[in-house]
Amino acid sequence: MPKRLLIVLAVAALAIAACSSGSTSPGPSSTPVSPSPNPSITKAVVEVTVAGTPQPHIPVEASTPRNAQSPRPGTPFETLYTGKKGLAHFNHLKPSGTYCWVAIITPSFHSSECASWGIWQTSTVTLGT
Repeated sequence: MPKRLLIVLAVAALAIAACSSGSTSPGPSSTPVSPSPNPSITKAVVEVTVAGTPQPHIPVEASTPRNAQSPRPGTPFETLYTGKKGLAHFNHLKPSGTYCWVAIITPSFHSSECASWGIWQTSTVTLGT
């Protein structure tokens, strides 16, 4: 056998042996790190849907909660309308803040959500049905 093939076979045999060693000892554990807000993320994306279909031209109000213990929308500080894809982009938010959004889908139907930075910094806030 050529020397190169022997080396490849030896490396493969060592890899197989390492994978099937049957060791049951756990790997090193790490202490969970408490998450913190990302100071560079100051934008939230809010999507408004009805029956799963994105809704354009829907007013969405942004506010801070009236009460941190029982978050409910407070007085709006900004109102944006959703675009063609049913999205509204709220900029210049405080990275550690909790915000509430209210979509006024019809005069008698509003959808709201309050979210901490852990939600709005990492995902799209969805309103509607």
